[in-house]
Amino acid sequence: MSINLTLRQLELFTATMREGSFTLAAEKLRISQPALSAAIRKIEAELGLTLFDRTTRSVQPTPDGRHLFAVAEDLLRDFKVAMQGVAERADGLHGRLTIAVLPSVAASILPRALMQLQRKYPGIDVAIRDVMHERAVTMVADGLADFAVTTRIAETAALAYDEIGADRIHLVCRDDHILAKGKGPVAWSKLEGHPYVAMAGSTSVRRLADAVLLQADFALQPRFEVEQIASCIALVSAGLGVTALPALTFSMFASDRLTMRPLTGPTISRQIGFLQLKGRQLSTPAVALADEIRGAYARKS
Repeated sequence: MSINLTLRQLELFTATMREGSFTLAAEKLRISQPALSAAIRKIEAELGLTLFDRTTRSVQPTPDGRHLFAVAEDLLRDFKVAMQGVAERADGLHGRLTIAVLPSVAASILPRALMQLQRKYPGIDVAIRDVMHERAVTMVADGLADFAVTTRIAETAALAYDEIGADRIHLVCRDDHILAKGKGPVAWSKLEGHPYVAMAGSTSVRRLADAVLLQADFALQPRFEVEQIASCIALVSAGLGVTALPALTFSMFASDRLTMRPLTGPTISRQIGFLQLKGRQLSTPAVALADEIRGAYARKS
């Protein structure tokens, strides 16, 4: 059964229910009493129901009328709230953003950027999806995130990438390890002979390092392989080996007993940038957040 009622019809009906009189409701609505009566009859015809018992002295709602009144009030209230939300989003002062970011970005540069955003747009809620690279790309491609902050992707017809900067890979070892001595960069070749804790092959950090080292005709055989940075650092902190991680990950762990030194021969950096759908215009708060992320990254570099 197809029912075609307008919001205006529901407003006329609910006003009549509240006033208990066609005459009083018509006066409040500033329409004629015959026009209101005709509108109510049209609603009854559309629904196939009698909504009012009419006498010469009074108008009493039927059980069907009372039921429709409860439904109509809910619908009108929800519509008003929804339209208010649309208006608030239009003014750029209210709304909700969803962003997909690498966990290292979420732990390092995002907090400062969000602090600045909240000062400018206190009515904006932000859903942060701290996910791995592949998931971040998928969320943007599927329209589930306004934008992502992740590593570089190959050029596609659907997605646009805007680089923020480079995130250099460093040696991470205990401060009492032999490789912790001295200052300045450490050659990758110096890691040979030391147990190596590697990130899993599914991570962007591992794939990048393996690809560059392969071109340099050099490879490290992991003693341990882990999925999470926290696990990697736990093994290094226990003295079970050394590892290589980008600088942005340092905010994810306590470095009290750890030393971080840039790796060289070759120097390896992952590119970090914004990812969004081509042709999709970001909201004013989303643009503001992207600007704050860019600024926070520049200050941290």
